[in-house]
Parts: sequence; structure tokens; C-alpha cells
Amino acid sequence: MPAALPARTPEEETFPHLGDWSAPGPVRGAGVMVQDAHGRLLMQLRDDFPHVAAPGQWGFFGGGVEAGETLRIAAWRELAEETGLRPDPAALDPFAAVVTDGPRRVRLYLYRVRLDVDPATLRLGEGAGFAFLTLAQLDRHPVQPCLAPVIARHRALPATPGVPGSR
Repeated sequence: MPAALPARTPEEETFPHLGDWSAPGPVRGAGVMVQDAHGRLLMQLRDDFPHVAAPGQWGFFGGGVEAGETLRIAAWRELAEETGLRPDPAALDPFAAVVTDGPRRVRLYLYRVRLDVDPATLRLGEGAGFAFLTLAQLDRHPVQPCLAPVIARHRALPATPGVPGSR
């Protein structure tokens, strides 16, 4: 019988849980959904290597939560390491939590932030590439399946006045 997971922390309780949570694993991950001034989402193309989870698929920048880190600090650290972006950590808004596909079933907590970003200033520290994608473009790209309910929730939000394509 698998070991019971620890009780959810107050920080974890701030995230709506989306998708299948029937068998989450013990590992926690944190990531950031960056939305630019045009309403596009910053996506990472994951390396297509056998040891990489979701190889060749698009996802959000993020990674594992280290011992002693809060979800917010882990998400901020991963975004900084993988892109060079360093928004104010307080600006990160808890948006959704999902369980990743695959045998590890990582509990992934996603924050959302709106940033005016010049793609030329990004430094790709991990992954095969990145792109700012509209919701219509996301429909045509192979996105990690566990992110479908996150993108659906984002899509269902009202648009921000004055920001084309925003949700």
C-alpha cells in the first residue's frame, strides 16, 4: 500500500485542483504561467530526451520544489533559472494545481503573472525552445495533457480590457 501523502499546506489550499487527483505522487512541482501584454502565454518546448517527462511537448516553465522552499519561491526560482525573468514574487497569483501524467504523478502548482516581456531578453536555461502562444495556437501544438484543464480555465476567464487576446 502506498504511503499516505502529507496533509496539504495552507499554501497548497489556495490553488484550485483541476483534473484527476485520485492518485497524486509525493513530489511537488511549481511553475509560472506568464502572460504577455498581447495575451499570449509563454510556453516551453520540452527537450525530446527519454529521461525528460513529457518530451517534445509544450508546457509552462517550472520544476521541483526544493526542501524548505515555499511553492511561490520555487516557482519564482525556476522561472528565473529557466528564462532569466524575475518578477516580483508577490505578483505571482495562485492559479491551478494538477497532477502530471506519467508514473511520477507530480503535484504541479501553477502561478499566473502578467508581464511585459521582450522575447529578445529571455535566456533559455532549459528546454528545446520557447514561444509566446495565443490560445488558438495552443490548440495546434502538442501541450502536456495534464495542462488541458489549466488552459481551459484560463480560456474561460473574462478578457482584460485593452489587452488583445487576453483571458
